Amino acid sequence: MPLFPLPSYAVPWSRGAIVLALTLSAAFARPAPQMSWIENEFVRVGVDLNLGGAITSIVEKEDGRELVNSYDLGREIQMSFYGGPTPFEPDGKKAHPQWRNLGWNPIQSGDWSGNPSKVLEHRNGADELFTRSIPMQWPLEGVPGDCQFESRIRLEGRAIILRCKLINQRKDQTFYPAKHQELPAVYANGAFSKVTTYSGDRPFTSGALSEWIEPGPPWRNFHATEHWAALVDSQNRGLGVWQPDTTSWIGGTVVGNPAKQGPLDNATAYVAPITLEHLDPQGTLEYETRLVAGTVPQIRALVLQWESERGLPHSLMKHDRAGWSLRGGRDSGTPFPGMWKIEASGGALVLVGPTTFWRAEKGGRLRLRGRVRSGSQKGGRLQIVWKSLHPAGKEEGAPFEWHPHTELGQTAFDLGSKPGYTGGMVQLTLRFEGLV
Repeated sequence: MPLFPLPSYAVPWSRGAIVLALTLSAAFARPAPQMSWIENEFVRVGVDLNLGGAITSIVEKEDGRELVNSYDLGREIQMSFYGGPTPFEPDGKKAHPQWRNLGWNPIQSGDWSGNPSKVLEHRNGADELFTRSIPMQWPLEGVPGDCQFESRIRLEGRAIILRCKLINQRKDQTFYPAKHQELPAVYANGAFSKVTTYSGDRPFTSGALSEWIEPGPPWRNFHATEHWAALVDSQNRGLGVWQPDTTSWIGGTVVGNPAKQGPLDNATAYVAPITLEHLDPQGTLEYETRLVAGTVPQIRALVLQWESERGLPHSLMKHDRAGWSLRGGRDSGTPFPGMWKIEASGGALVLVGPTTFWRAEKGGRLRLRGRVRSGSQKGGRLQIVWKSLHPAGKEEGAPFEWHPHTELGQTAFDLGSKPGYTGGMVQLTLRFEGLV
């Protein structure tokens, strides 16, 4: 999770590592671009139909510079997803040693060896670009993903509204552990090397920003408590990213040659919003992210408009997991028939909530609606764990007793009276113990 290293199976920054260590990608011939464009008075956006429809160009018209870095097929602005098994080596194919710990990892542009993804359908309408493609497995050579990607891009002022969808078509029906997903991966040119965000505990109060230029990989994990981060130059102009479903982010800089800052040069900056998700074998994962080309004040002002109605965290698992993941059990996959039904595989079932933000004093009571059925007649314990923003990543919790076959229809748990439940909060975890 943010503020400490991601697990070894979920290191989206690793694609940058091979650029630094071996510079293998530069040796491969890339297909000639086949561009499709959409533009308005503020911005021009281009996708490359020879690279799966990934975004390879964003130009803010007032500034005139190219924002997107396309040094190899692991850069660009593109969809990238992670699942099991690890390593993923189908039909005797061997993953590249640098990437084998990524597991199942289809990405929109192509694989590490330069094989591009294939566009199946593309439409350039008056106000939207639509692309459907078969991605490539990044860690392997020449292996298409057993899934499809869809993207829709439209413009609203200086905002680029990006709607992304993974459609899984896997024969492997295994319920794999959740992995961190990039929503999406964003690579900018080296001139835009400063990562900027708000990471404090009083979001949307015009608080001071956090900013850094930190060479990587590995990148820095951080919380963006206003749900945005930006890659900008020394004048605080560049590309902002808003993702409303998470405050967990990762980002950093590859310095490269200071004299070479173009879209095909090694120097780059990277940022991605991160969520922990199970990817169902025949399921979908869909999200909306907005990109903003402009200055930091312009980016922040737009985000403030989009975030104006956000309240306390609320999760309704009628059709999907709503950003939650689980350990110690499994479910039947999405979509759900009106409820999230989980079968525990051991004595403890752990439900991990999405990363978000709330103030403890404004959200002191947790309401749960559900039912617990246990093979034990002694009952058990529900451990509610909260993670605070400061100190970074500190976890504390409180136990609550429950009885077998408990209805949690209107159960409210008083967290506000518990020691340590103060200040800014970023995540809840529920641990049911004594189920068998």
